[in-house]
Amino acid sequence: MIDNKPLEEQAENYIKSQLLKFDFNVLKPSFDKKGSDLIIVDNIEKQNIRLIKVQSKGRKISTKSTNVKIPKTYVQDDFILFIYTIDNHKNEACFLFLPDDMKQWKLNGSDFVLSFNENKVLTKYFKDKLLNQILANQIKQLLSKTEIMEYTSIIIDGIFLEKAIITTTQTFQKIWPDKNLIKPKLNEIIEIILSQYDRFKSEKKGINCYLIISDSFNLENYVTIDTSKQTFNTSNGNQVRTFINRTNEIIAFEVIEQIERLVNNHNLILVADDIIYESELNRFKDNGTEMILIKMNGDCGSNMFVHYKWGDIMYSIGIAIGLEKHEL
Repeated sequence: MIDNKPLEEQAENYIKSQLLKFDFNVLKPSFDKKGSDLIIVDNIEKQNIRLIKVQSKGRKISTKSTNVKIPKTYVQDDFILFIYTIDNHKNEACFLFLPDDMKQWKLNGSDFVLSFNENKVLTKYFKDKLLNQILANQIKQLLSKTEIMEYTSIIIDGIFLEKAIITTTQTFQKIWPDKNLIKPKLNEIIEIILSQYDRFKSEKKGINCYLIISDSFNLENYVTIDTSKQTFNTSNGNQVRTFINRTNEIIAFEVIEQIERLVNNHNLILVADDIIYESELNRFKDNGTEMILIKMNGDCGSNMFVHYKWGDIMYSIGIAIGLEKHEL
């Protein structure tokens, strides 16, 4: 069996680079839901967001025909497709197909199907689909018409979360030596943080959680991350979508970059505790950006002092590892 994963990753990375070139905010969800390999995000105003789901397909092309199939149910107004091609001479191309384009393809059962080869991609039809400023503007127009969602954003420093889980478990194991503490679930930690620290309790809103994991640490050894449930509903009916980014870089830089992307959203919750954040968070504060910090308390070794309201991460983790409220 041929492993197509390297080509899929190559296609996705190339498409993401092209979108970034045209100044789109691009996120990678931790799973593929209704065709969304990538997501384009646009912050129109405070507490509001617009999204477009991006499907990426990669194909090696030659004189032989190949095809792309897209389920008919995927093709909605908030869905676009990129086809990345590479030929035997390593020539690359990136073609954009909007919903109306895909609806013109051959319908085979429940799928829209497009067949092509290295000769067909040289035709006017394909040349008109090569991503350029005109087509980028069409994406922006499509984005402007998608449904606006109210939202809260949670940004989690994975290194801090790992250390916080270890510290919390060790602390309460000493206090309750006979207690059978369990490995926490990421979704439960997120929901507890929201129940305690989300200042906006409206129902039926969108909540985005960005977890940034360092490849040099072992967060998955301490928290269960169920990739089949990276979209879930809270008890009051709000939908939470978790985006997991892995990096070899310094996590704090990735976190700060994520805050910059969401700076227009005044309902930010940051889960982090490191002195490296202090100057940047003070700068955000001076510029009027509001957020809630979830960190360690001073008695348990907080490494960060800033002029923001904050909550104790040990409470949320304590509940998630099996403690009752009166045991905290």
